[in-house]
Amino acid sequence: MVASLVIRCLNHANLIKNKQIGLTLIEVLIALAIISIAMTAVIKSASQNINATGYLQNKTLAMLVGQQVINETRVGLLKIGNSSGNQKLTTKMLGQEWYWQLEAEETPNKHIKKITVKVFADENEEGSPIITLESYVYHAE
Repeated sequence: MVASLVIRCLNHANLIKNKQIGLTLIEVLIALAIISIAMTAVIKSASQNINATGYLQNKTLAMLVGQQVINETRVGLLKIGNSSGNQKLTTKMLGQEWYWQLEAEETPNKHIKKITVKVFADENEEGSPIITLESYVYHAE
């Protein structure tokens, strides 16, 4: 009985020794396919993040240009005149040319004017502006 048990254990040990240890080609290919799908998702996410960063950078710079125009109007460096009207000028900021449009509107109070600044990235102002800012300016006559 003990002898047959020892023989069976030796036979089992030989079977385990002869059995191949490792992955088959199919298993490796499936693992590579799963990894490639996961990497595609990571690359797409990184690309979207880069695009969003560029958009926010342009939006921030346009806001700085608009605020600069409003501040120059408040301190009197840009004259808006006595009547309502539009001004179209450019400003160079951080190596980029920005195109903006200043619109002045009358308000019920004759000393206060509403100003609207629209900032564009290119000369063609037919599209929507990157940013539109509004403010009110005291205008002594």
